[in-house]
Amino acid sequence: MPNFSVLVNEDTCIGCSVCAQICPTDVFRIVMKKKGEYERLVSVVEREEACIGCMACVYNCPTDSIKVFKKGEEKKLEKSEVAA
Repeated sequence: MPNFSVLVNEDTCIGCSVCAQICPTDVFRIVMKKKGEYERLVSVVEREEACIGCMACVYNCPTDSIKVFKKGEEKKLEKSEVAA
């Protein structure tokens, strides 16, 4: 069971891949997603169970699109903060 919850706000993520490059446990993957008629790169959480809570992704995300919470201590998030 994962110790941390990792959320990516796909609305604000720019697919820059900083999180995927900096994560020591390969939690993230950059994928092409379609929104309406357009496609764009976004980060997705692929291996949440591997998260060690180092927060490197949170501290280095240029758009503040990543949130990491310790299981059991998650905040109640507004819909705008949760990945679509």
